[in-house]
Amino acid sequence: MTGTIATIETNTPTTLWGLTLSGLSHFTLELCHNFLPVIYPLLIVDMALSYQQIGYVALLVGLATSLPQPFMGFLTDRFGAYRISGLSILWLGLLVSMIGLVPNYPLFALLVSTASLGSAAYHPAGVVLATVNSRSRRGRGMSIFSVGGNIGAALSPLLVAALLPWFGLKATAVVLPFALVVGLLLYWQGGTLLGKRQDNGSTHPPADTTFLWGGLALLILAAMTRSWFQVSLLTYLPVWVQSEGGTLAQASWLLSLLAFSIGIGSMIGGLLADRVGAWIIVLSSFLLTAPAYWLFLSTFGLLQYISVVLIGICIGATYPTFLLMAQDCWPARTGTASGLIMGIGWAPGGLGASFTGYIADTVSLSYGLYLLLVPALVGLMFMLLWRGTMQKKMPYKKIGY
Repeated sequence: MTGTIATIETNTPTTLWGLTLSGLSHFTLELCHNFLPVIYPLLIVDMALSYQQIGYVALLVGLATSLPQPFMGFLTDRFGAYRISGLSILWLGLLVSMIGLVPNYPLFALLVSTASLGSAAYHPAGVVLATVNSRSRRGRGMSIFSVGGNIGAALSPLLVAALLPWFGLKATAVVLPFALVVGLLLYWQGGTLLGKRQDNGSTHPPADTTFLWGGLALLILAAMTRSWFQVSLLTYLPVWVQSEGGTLAQASWLLSLLAFSIGIGSMIGGLLADRVGAWIIVLSSFLLTAPAYWLFLSTFGLLQYISVVLIGICIGATYPTFLLMAQDCWPARTGTASGLIMGIGWAPGGLGASFTGYIADTVSLSYGLYLLLVPALVGLMFMLLWRGTMQKKMPYKKIGY
């Protein structure tokens, strides 16, 4: 990293506090941003929406969340992570809390896509918080960051769904107090670090000039396939469960189970990356995703719940490991590298969900969901190609290259 504030953050001795803030801030961000699939069934009735219109919203949210991230990562490298992450949480929490006041579909789409810019600003900054506070055990730091976000994502639909029967769409306001407390805490922490600037006489060591653009490009392509699969599944899971005869409560529990499992996978993936290697974790995850997903779509009852857990673990395990591998492709610009993975790599999530919605409207929702086997297998192909081309070029042998 470069920049004075980034230097202060790197040399700050509050490692445990920094990791705590990293996980807590990601928890809060995702708590504010992952209840949308639960309110889609209400919007379909209240606003007479089609599956494709829901897909358009997912597309807008995906683009607003992902495409600005490389630029936001550059700003993080330049100005520091604490204040950017704090402001982004405040922005997102304030806007999504107003969803219940929106009277029509165009304003709803505009509000949620604008709010998602806060997620775009947060994620590169949050990754840097986890990285600089974890020192040599980067897998552990990324696990704490990732699992915090995934717990927030898991609780988000449960929290809002529990209040929908009493407050309707106005239940979205419940996330605002969380955003205010954590956002202001992060912003204050950034000001504290800036105030210590003159007292910190250490200098940042010369940056590693490694830039493996080919490896980073392959990682971005693999992340694209994972994003297509994940966003489409999360978007249409509640609607699919109801179309198969299930209830909204059952759909909410399956969605939350998937999100909790993604959190478990994130923790496992990061911790094992420090031991057996990031690439091994990513490859194993892609190998298991397609058969687990086929089992989910083809079974009912206990087997379906087991397959959801396995799918979530596979998805989650790739999250910290993709970021670790990207940072090793461009160690002098960790924020920018992370922003590229989470920005360009996440962009097809909304595009894929929109395409899945189109297939659902023209053929059937089940057929559209079965087609998600394709990106899962294509991602495996990209990772095998990455191994073949990058094995001798990666400078950090200890994490499995």
